[in-house]
Amino acid sequence: QGKETEVYWNDGRGEPVVDYDGAREKKAGVNWCDYYVQWSPQGSYFATLVPNKGVILWGGKNFEKLARFAAPGVDFVVFSPQENYMMTNNNNRNDPQAIKVFSIQTSKCLRAFPLYPKDFLDDKLSESEKSAIPPPPFQWSHDDNYLARMGKDLISVFETPSMKLLDKRSLGADGIHEFSFSPKSNTIAYWAPEHKNQPAHVDLISLPSRKKLRQKNLFNVTKCSMVWQEGGEYLGVKVTRHTKSKKTLYNNLELFRMNEPGIPVEMLDVKDAVMSFSWEPQGSRFAIIHAENPTSTKVNVTFYDMFKTLEAEKKKGKKAAKERQIVAEVNKVETLEGKGCNCIFWS
Repeated sequence: QGKETEVYWNDGRGEPVVDYDGAREKKAGVNWCDYYVQWSPQGSYFATLVPNKGVILWGGKNFEKLARFAAPGVDFVVFSPQENYMMTNNNNRNDPQAIKVFSIQTSKCLRAFPLYPKDFLDDKLSESEKSAIPPPPFQWSHDDNYLARMGKDLISVFETPSMKLLDKRSLGADGIHEFSFSPKSNTIAYWAPEHKNQPAHVDLISLPSRKKLRQKNLFNVTKCSMVWQEGGEYLGVKVTRHTKSKKTLYNNLELFRMNEPGIPVEMLDVKDAVMSFSWEPQGSRFAIIHAENPTSTKVNVTFYDMFKTLEAEKKKGKKAAKERQIVAEVNKVETLEGKGCNCIFWS
C-alpha cells in the first residue's frame, strides 16, 4: 500500500537490519507515517509529516516522540546545518505563513513568511506566468547564525534566534540572480547578470559587517553556476558566455582562492562545453566533464589542481640538486577521454 515507514541500520558489512518499523504505533492502531520523512543533517532527528496537522520529531535509541510542530498542509521540511532549527513549507501561494521557522529545542515558531518575498513577482505577469516562477529558497549559514533569502535586487538576512532582519535592513544586490553561503564561514557569494548598464559580476560579502570582500566583473554572460569547495577554501564559478552575436556559447571557470590575501581569482578557459564541475571535498583539486558538443554521449573528464609543483636545479658545489617549489597556479593533472558519464562523485 505504500503506507508504512521502516528505518534500517546499514553498516555496509552485512544485510540491512530493521531498526524501527513503527511497531509501537501499530499496536496503538495508528500509522507511524504514511507520507514524507526527513532526517536531520547529523541524524539526531527523524521528521515525519502529517499534512493535515504538521511535523512530528522522533529520536533516541527507540525512536521516541520528541516534539510536535503545528504546520497545516506541510509537504516539505528542512533542518539547519547544526540541527537547532527546522523550516516547514506548505507551498500555498495564498498563505502569508506558508513557510515557518521553528526552534527544535522549544518547539516554538520563531517567524513565518509568505512563499514569495514582497515585490518579487512582477505585477505585469499573468497568473500562469507567475505560477511558473519557483519561490526563492531560504539558505542557512554553516553555523545556524543566519537565515537568508533572495528578493528583488536584495538579500534579506535574518539573525537567529530572534529571526529579526540583520541591522534592520536587507543587503542591496542589484539584479541578483542567485546566492549561496560559504560552507565554512559567514560569507555570501552572489552573482548578477548585466543590469542597468553594469557588467555581470560575482560578489563576496562578509557577515555581519556587510563588507564586500571581492567583486569580479564578467562580460557577455549568459549564465553562472557557483560551486563551493566543502572546506570553503575555494569558490568555483562556471561562466557560460556568448559571442557578440549571441549565436555561440562557450565556458570559462573563475576560481577564487578564499584564504589568500585579497582573494585572488584565476580564470581557466575551456574551449568545450562544461557539463559538470566538482571540487574534491578535502583538498585543492577539481574535475570537469566537458565535450565539444554538450549533447555528446562520449565526454572527457579533466582533473586540475589549484597548485603546481615546480622543480628547479639548485647547484651546490659540483653537485646539482633538484629543489621542489609549490606555487599557487592552476595545473592540469590528467584527462580521461571518451567516457560515458554525466556526474562526478569524489570519495
